[in-house]
Amino acid sequence: MATGAGRAAGRPRLSRWGRSPYETDVQLAAERAALADLVEVVEPGAPAEIIVVTSKDPVGEALRPRLGPVRLVLTTTSGFEHLDLELLRSLGIAAGRCPQARRDAVVESALALLLDGLRAHGPLRAEAEAGRWARGGLHQMGMRRVTGAEIGVVGLGVIGRRMAEVLTALGARVLGHDPLGVPAGVEEVSLPEMFARAQAVSLHCRLEGGSTGLVGRAELDHARPGLVLVNTARGDVLDVEAALAALDAGRLGALGVDVFPTEPWPGMAAVGDRPRLCLLPHAAGYYDGLSDAILDELRGAISAWCAGLPLPAPVC
Repeated sequence: MATGAGRAAGRPRLSRWGRSPYETDVQLAAERAALADLVEVVEPGAPAEIIVVTSKDPVGEALRPRLGPVRLVLTTTSGFEHLDLELLRSLGIAAGRCPQARRDAVVESALALLLDGLRAHGPLRAEAEAGRWARGGLHQMGMRRVTGAEIGVVGLGVIGRRMAEVLTALGARVLGHDPLGVPAGVEEVSLPEMFARAQAVSLHCRLEGGSTGLVGRAELDHARPGLVLVNTARGDVLDVEAALAALDAGRLGALGVDVFPTEPWPGMAAVGDRPRLCLLPHAAGYYDGLSDAILDELRGAISAWCAGLPLPAPVC
């Protein structure tokens, strides 16, 4: 992994080559000011030794002509499938990510979707909106608790491990599936076994060759009846249409989706009235204060690189 060398004379230059749609001009100006003591901050998209990108900014072969001076790529996201790591390695370019900034927000959002499904909040809301007092029908709602339930977590990286910790603290028995292994306290199972046993499954895996279409019709057809399924990972991990069909057929007890194969998702307007469905616009990781958390991780990575030290969260 390459470490900081900067330019032959002067401090290394840093340029933003991308921004998230919710990042304001004020926030980005504050970021530039806060990094100015470490690097020379230049115009967005300008040549630089350090470039900062988001998940919507692929760094691959198409950018090769512009990568000449680049020595470090930092993505403001936890995921990094938008970075061509083979290309970066071949050019001697280091890359890092910001896995902590959104971790707890994603876990909280995934937990909220999971609880929404287990506690049948969607159908109860629908009854209330229709002016009906549904207390007499609670025994027909299939309301379940996290405590004592078997809950699956697919992908035990930074976010998935935290999700497993929170579920364990709430009294769940956590089933885990990850090719890289699972942490202590999590029962390692195959994906088919997880879907057959778990009352709820939360997806937290990276988008890699083996995870595209990881959960589709075959897995859902053999899922435990009433399974609550949540995806806050990557859109292409889940076949959304197959999941909606399973929900309509009654095989899923509830479905919560934050990420989609295409964003904005063109099917959003056609989902109709499904009380046991909750869709979010890729919002799980956002919260007031996110820009400050990202800045903290960027500063840590840049400081380490400039000092010739390993990146806190390297990807190559």
